[in-house]
Amino acid sequence: MADTNLKTYRGNCHCTAFVYEVDIPEFKSAAECNCSICTKKGVLWIYPPTEALRIVKGSEDALTSYNFGTGIATHKFCPTCATPIMCRAPGAPPGKQLSLNVRAIQKINPWELEIIPLDGAGWGAPHQAPKYTGPEPTAEIEDGRIYYGSCHCGAVTLAVKTAPLDKDYPGDVLECACSICLKNGYIWLYTKVEQVALQGEENLGRYSFGSGVLAKTFCKTCGVHFTNDGVKLTEEEEAALPEAAQRRRKRMAPWRPVNLRVLNDHNIKDIKEPAKLTHGVGFEPKYVDP
Repeated sequence: MADTNLKTYRGNCHCTAFVYEVDIPEFKSAAECNCSICTKKGVLWIYPPTEALRIVKGSEDALTSYNFGTGIATHKFCPTCATPIMCRAPGAPPGKQLSLNVRAIQKINPWELEIIPLDGAGWGAPHQAPKYTGPEPTAEIEDGRIYYGSCHCGAVTLAVKTAPLDKDYPGDVLECACSICLKNGYIWLYTKVEQVALQGEENLGRYSFGSGVLAKTFCKTCGVHFTNDGVKLTEEEEAALPEAAQRRRKRMAPWRPVNLRVLNDHNIKDIKEPAKLTHGVGFEPKYVDP
């Protein structure tokens, strides 16, 4: 007889190449791990039994796998849109061998969950953050300072010049409720193009959808998310855009927002609380869950 206490949840990466279902009791909370990889990706975990997971579309083998340190845990993300999907740890105790990122589950708003802290940073040797060795950003900012960041594996590093990132930071720090931002856990620091310098851009993946005027960038090896970049278009392609997309493209042209999570020398909790925006949900074409 079927367990009537179970609920079927459906999850997917943003580009919909990978879709799964899982039968578990209803949940209202998720674990937030403070380890080096989970903080950069903003994942929120639940721990279903391994046998509860059913793949509906795509293949787990097609996901990009990334592990580090002792190699006990393997993080898996979509190679196209970089949505973090799961973590496999076969050597972990029963009940902890499969972790699912609740951000990828449909109809779940992570802002409404009870967040349970998990001290993953205390496991194993401390992670050594990769160093940025490239040129400094060209922006001139009074009393500004440079913050450094990276992906987890070190294939991409970055420098951001900005006003001090403290409780009195004068710029915009935003979390967006649109389909991609909720899934990938971005916290956007609204910086201009000249405030950002990247090293290893050839190692970045780029994911664009909807109107196609912006692309989210991510490390192709470890899946850490970096920036929100304007897409290069020909004059003909730009002219063919709907008017709303043209306005958005023009408005975003001076900006290169950086995902605050990639910074290595700054604690997210030291800056003012990010503003939570919901207007992105209304952008056309609207996202449809698979």
